[in-house]
Amino acid sequence: METLLILTYSTVCWVIFKIFKIPVNKWSLTTVVLGGVIMMGTILAGMAYFHPASVSARSYFITTPVVSNVRAKVIEVNITPNVPIKKGDLLCRLDPTLYQARVDDIAAQLALAKRRLKESEVLAEAEAGSQFDVEQYESDVKSLEAKLSAAEFDLESTEIHAATDGFVAQLRLRPGMMAVPFPMAPIMTFVHTDEPIFVAGFSQQPMQNIKVGNHAEVIFPGIPGRIFQGKVKLILGALAEGQLAPSAAMVKVQTNYPEGLIPVLIEFEDDMSELFLPIGTIGTVAVYSERWHHVTIIRKMLMRMKSWQNFARFH
Repeated sequence: METLLILTYSTVCWVIFKIFKIPVNKWSLTTVVLGGVIMMGTILAGMAYFHPASVSARSYFITTPVVSNVRAKVIEVNITPNVPIKKGDLLCRLDPTLYQARVDDIAAQLALAKRRLKESEVLAEAEAGSQFDVEQYESDVKSLEAKLSAAEFDLESTEIHAATDGFVAQLRLRPGMMAVPFPMAPIMTFVHTDEPIFVAGFSQQPMQNIKVGNHAEVIFPGIPGRIFQGKVKLILGALAEGQLAPSAAMVKVQTNYPEGLIPVLIEFEDDMSELFLPIGTIGTVAVYSERWHHVTIIRKMLMRMKSWQNFARFH
């Protein structure tokens, strides 16, 4: 943006020299240079402080690593990558043989225990049996019922369903692979279709001029020539660089600590539903405060120039 502003100033000076036929000498050039330095320095410092811009902006989305509750071989994969999925849809099915056998075994033991309990109660009422046997079989029945519930849970876990609406990107799961109940080995990554969160990172210098409700403008490299209107929705009050986790180590203050950018959530006011904007895309954000409002027009001009500049950016 600074380069665009300097080029604009140079162009204006060149036009003035040509129109008014000002002689080019050391005095006129010195005046132009000093005037440019003072003017550009004042404008850039004022814009950076009162109407800050950030190129560290990105839309974020929430994902859930899908981890199996049981260890079993995958026998079916029931989804297609990047195709929307509804809550409750079947994602994949694991081999249920072992867990079905366990359920059948415990169910048979439970049926026998219930029968023995009933018989012991009859004998106890006829004073042909002891109360101890009744209590023992009651304990066996409750224990087996708990084991049956756990076994049925494991059996149901061989069918993995979507917890919310979303889709699975970059699906690598195939039948024959082994699913294990280990958090570091998910079988797929589920992307939730919640509203993406657009976060811009601003330096700490203009933090007193960024307020909730301030007008904001956003441009995207993939949509050149367009400016999207928004506002500041939330300013996060904690920086990741300062977080401390429980540890035996004491805090060590270092002089080379990163400054840390202030996360600012931007809410869009324009309808962007018809545009293809992949979640996770980057952007440039400018926030306009109520102070130094006469410099706002320059920031807006620079934002539009940068947006049109995206037409010529190829990598």
